[in-house]
Amino acid sequence: MRVGAHRPGALLRPVVVALDRLLCSGSRARRAIRGLALAGRFAARGDNFTFDPDGVYTCHTIEVGRNVDLGYRPILMATRARIRIGDNVMFGPEVTIRGGNHRIDQVGRPMIAVGKEPGDDTHDRGVTIGDDVWVGTRAVILHGVTIGRGAVIGAGAVVTRSVPPYAVAAGNPARVIRLRWPVETILAHERQLYPADRRLSEAELSSLAEVPVPRSTAQTKPLTTGVQAR
Repeated sequence: MRVGAHRPGALLRPVVVALDRLLCSGSRARRAIRGLALAGRFAARGDNFTFDPDGVYTCHTIEVGRNVDLGYRPILMATRARIRIGDNVMFGPEVTIRGGNHRIDQVGRPMIAVGKEPGDDTHDRGVTIGDDVWVGTRAVILHGVTIGRGAVIGAGAVVTRSVPPYAVAAGNPARVIRLRWPVETILAHERQLYPADRRLSEAELSSLAEVPVPRSTAQTKPLTTGVQAR
């Protein structure tokens, strides 16, 4: 919107302010009504679930845990596959998650006309996001991907492969940059947050030994890759 250098006159200003308040009030009411209508359509949802009513959701294929914030205007779509999101997960604005895929291997038929057989796991895989995950602004997560517990996905990342627990991934296509902490610190973190039967074991985390770690376990500065932006 372009605004001229001259300010509204003294008589016009209260009218403009009143109209703005009226429109904002109507928008809030519309969003509240839409939110209530959508909330019950999700396949599963935990307590303290926050989502933008103006996002795009195939609700019946989406399962969400406790204390989850899906951010501003996300797109979560899966026709038959499932999108599963764990507990304590936060998204930045405009994250896209796409379960399922289109077949491109049929000769003599346009791609839009190629269907998928029920149970076709090759072309109709879902997405799983573990607990305590942060997905940055405008990240894209494609079908068949699992985001491990405690991982961080950088802003604008295009995730085509699974990301291990407590890894920081960024780029297009996304790659693992480093771990959040050394494995010993991850184990200590697990002991503080999870009961014994839910902790990741040292054996499960041993495969991360070759992944770079911060120079100091006390490192708190945000990355320059855009990971810091929700």
